[in-house]
Amino acid sequence: MKHGLNIRFLAQGMIKLSPDDLQAGFFSWTREEQIKWAKERWDNFSRDDLLRAVAYLDIEEDSVPDCLEIDSENYDILAQTPAWCAFNRPESSILEPVEKED
Repeated sequence: MKHGLNIRFLAQGMIKLSPDDLQAGFFSWTREEQIKWAKERWDNFSRDDLLRAVAYLDIEEDSVPDCLEIDSENYDILAQTPAWCAFNRPESSILEPVEKED
């Protein structure tokens, strides 16, 4: 059986929220409260919102191939960046609070 090749990439994106988009006192909340609010907001973005967020950045500078894999039942990886390796780790999509430095 012949197999193809998948060239995968992690696309950066950015959705800018203005001060008017944030609830009053947002920056005085705990990090956990901020994360919860942002995740709720994220869950309500449409596919078009997310596609515009990816298109916002310069694709030539903000995207690189992150993984070469065989297009087969097992998707065997031929090469990968450290970013792709981290992306595939269990629980890699959990937002962890970062406390501000004084």
